Amino acid sequence: MDERAMIPKNLQRDEEETISLISSLPLNIDFHERELFKYQGFWYNKNTLQGILNFQRGFEPQDTDIIIASFPKSGTTWLKALTVALLERSNHSFDDHPLLHDNPHSLVPSFELKLYNESSKPDLTNISSSPRLFSTHAPFHTLRETLKNSPCKIVYVWRNLKDVLVSFWYFWCANLKIEKERSMFESFCRGDNYYGPYWEHILSYWRGSLEDSKNVLFLKYEELKTGIFTMKKMQRSKPYFFSLCL
Repeated sequence: MDERAMIPKNLQRDEEETISLISSLPLNIDFHERELFKYQGFWYNKNTLQGILNFQRGFEPQDTDIIIASFPKSGTTWLKALTVALLERSNHSFDDHPLLHDNPHSLVPSFELKLYNESSKPDLTNISSSPRLFSTHAPFHTLRETLKNSPCKIVYVWRNLKDVLVSFWYFWCANLKIEKERSMFESFCRGDNYYGPYWEHILSYWRGSLEDSKNVLFLKYEELKTGIFTMKKMQRSKPYFFSLCL
């Protein structure tokens, strides 16, 4: 039997519309020789874009959801771990804490890289955390229409660009030729890199935090590293948000 015949017709339609949309978008080849497509002002590979489109079509937010957002290599894993530690600290003993058994990326799954990348209609009922925790690297305006007027919380962390570039270099380029390293740097400067442009990504959440300071928390990676005093300062400035965690 044709595999497509087993897919519900509404999902077949979504798949066809997605293929048609992606094929119509501006195309760029990045330093890693991957195809990137420009959607709503930002660049994604095909799989990531598929996940974003599925998310935009199908995600239904709950009022208590918490979304960890960031540009790649900006402290995502650490912020996920901090959030899980805060939320679960009263629910588990030290020896049985979820972070001892699971990776932060498993505990806080990504919309476009995990959940909606693997399925256009993922089953979210098996997410055990309460409130539900999700993550994304997508810019703020890409989430906005889907979240609509939901009071769910968004925590965005940004990082000094120099450190982001170094982290990207170790992740992608450590075994590549110097020409590739220069190409990566030039790509960041032009803004046609994966999830780029970088500064516009940061600005999207900064503006979002100004427009909706009650629900969007804008953090700097370097300030988080200063310790518990920063966390207390954040709690004082955003008591409504941190009441979900503390």
